[in-house]
Amino acid sequence: MPKAFTRDEVRTMMAVFDTVIPSMSVEELLKRAPGLAEEVDIDVVADYAAEVPSKVPGVREELQSLLAAHLAPEKIAELKTVLGLMRGYFGSLALTGSFTPFESQPIAVREKQLLSWKTSVIPTYRKIYDSLVKLGIALYLRNSATVRKVMRYDPKPVPLAESYFGFEFLTVSQAAEGRWDAIIVGSGSGGGVAAKAMAEAGMRVLVIEKGAHYDHSQTYDEPWALEHMYECGVLRATEDGSVGLVAGSVFGGGSTVNWAASLQAPAAVREGWAKEFGLPYFASPQFQADMDYVCAVMGVCAPTHNVQNQMLLEGARRMGYTRADVPQNAGGAPHGCGHNCANGCVSGGKKGGVHAWLADAARAGARFVRANVRRIDFAGRAAVGVTVLHDGRETSLPAPRVIVAGGSIHSPALLLRSRVRNPRIGASIYLHPTNYVYGVFKEDTHPTEGQILTSVVSEFANLTPGGYGPRIETGIMQPVVSMSLLPWAGGAEHKGRLARHSHMLGLIVITRDKDCGRVKLDAHGEPAVHYSVSATDAGNIQTGTVGAAAMLRALGAQEIIVCGRGVPSWKDGDDWDTWTELVRTTRPASYGSAHQMASNRMSARPADGACDPDGALYGVSGVWVADASVLPTSSGVNPMVTSMAVAHKVARGVVEGWQAGTEGARGSAKL
Repeated sequence: MPKAFTRDEVRTMMAVFDTVIPSMSVEELLKRAPGLAEEVDIDVVADYAAEVPSKVPGVREELQSLLAAHLAPEKIAELKTVLGLMRGYFGSLALTGSFTPFESQPIAVREKQLLSWKTSVIPTYRKIYDSLVKLGIALYLRNSATVRKVMRYDPKPVPLAESYFGFEFLTVSQAAEGRWDAIIVGSGSGGGVAAKAMAEAGMRVLVIEKGAHYDHSQTYDEPWALEHMYECGVLRATEDGSVGLVAGSVFGGGSTVNWAASLQAPAAVREGWAKEFGLPYFASPQFQADMDYVCAVMGVCAPTHNVQNQMLLEGARRMGYTRADVPQNAGGAPHGCGHNCANGCVSGGKKGGVHAWLADAARAGARFVRANVRRIDFAGRAAVGVTVLHDGRETSLPAPRVIVAGGSIHSPALLLRSRVRNPRIGASIYLHPTNYVYGVFKEDTHPTEGQILTSVVSEFANLTPGGYGPRIETGIMQPVVSMSLLPWAGGAEHKGRLARHSHMLGLIVITRDKDCGRVKLDAHGEPAVHYSVSATDAGNIQTGTVGAAAMLRALGAQEIIVCGRGVPSWKDGDDWDTWTELVRTTRPASYGSAHQMASNRMSARPADGACDPDGALYGVSGVWVADASVLPTSSGVNPMVTSMAVAHKVARGVVEGWQAGTEGARGSAKL
């Protein structure tokens, strides 16, 4: 693979990275991480204190390969322009106020410069800071064995579940020779449910997935999973860079990397969808029955709480906040995979798409092929199959029915590439914008033991009428994800914080967003998500952040760290009211999103939705949407169960039409 950056450009980035994670004395490190010498071998402590990213094997190589593979050429060009300015005399003057190139300045000056960019009133400077600092931290965490030792992060293998299923895949040539009643594009939460229902009804079903399948024979860890199982190696973001988009790109889709949380749609959401979009299904017993059905198939059961979740529940109790358990799709059995659910749950104990729906679909005769679907093919307004791209060649796969289930980013992109005349396609994407809040404690919090997310605090879930507001849950604490999001406040400070990982409780504030964005196509025909967190949704997140911090304080946290741009951490003894007012009035530097929804929403009215109440795409026939993109708006809770229930409804309608021989008339509503 060609290198994305020149030697000079890499040297400039290494100067940034070594400023972000600097070398320091053991004595200074131990001041910032008291008790570390009693928990970790002193030689490891010394190695960590001295270590800088530029000397860690793999950092330079992954910098080249990761960005070249997952960043669009124009994004790389933007970064190269910035690096050129940082190396040149006049560019350095503009960026730093000095003719001396960034990499030639003393580390104290470089640190001061980065901190000034962090809180600059100039958006370009903030974007440079966000891009380079986060990249440096992430690459260091992905490659340093020393930092994992300091964190005492040593995940143990989980035995295989007894019901582990082995899959077989067709080649594209074999798939082209088959005769299919329906093609399902995508194998995620919706696609898996549809595949099972349709195959068990006797339909000849082909499931096409662009992501690979990794079974128990593949050894992998968090860094490997992040690169191979997620969209763009988790480098995808909204066009303005304000929201990082975490989405599965693997066999089983989002259900493969979901944290096992299995929540049903709240009452306010059901009522709103029924009334606002003319969809009585969501207020009906049938919707409840469909959610109960999908939970039964996955063996959704009560959780066992680890230390982190016990702390959240206790913090909520002490504050008098509304709280509840979060059921898990663990097949009715105990399942403590040490946060491996986010890495695909190699044990098979989590019963998501792969080890429930897709396995049942395979047993019923569904077939699978790995390829990238570029467009749906039409004869007039009737779907006649799809065209896939594989190994640089396009191949047509015919079928009279196409079920689109590629997720809320890629499903609208496929429909847009297919030139479907429907202005609501991609017009309303919701993201559940999310932020972390960290508490640092004297005692060990065992951050990566047990199940990830088994409790929820819903005290602030209805800040805005209609059921809009944040819920507070425990976040994943695997090093790369959790610590890449930890705010940077200086090199020595950050290195000390990383060493306190085993004493942290990480909470996420995840809001049901009231306002939406849009999915469009970029110049290469790929999806571009245009979305900015609105003032209403940002304010709700900030209110939830204060609530999360209050629980951490009630639990006895020594330090509380939030993601507000420029907001200092709160330390025991600081003025609480002054600090919380600053948190409440300061937007986070950026957000994350693990839930993308509603970009092809259903509605009884074509003017309000891309799909009709049966999930059939308005304006054409033979195309249905059966994933989270068909939900009317954001769901407020993890959308897996809700989108699965809707996919079951959609598939039921497709099967009924196929059995009655009337499916050709479906999906042909006028725009």
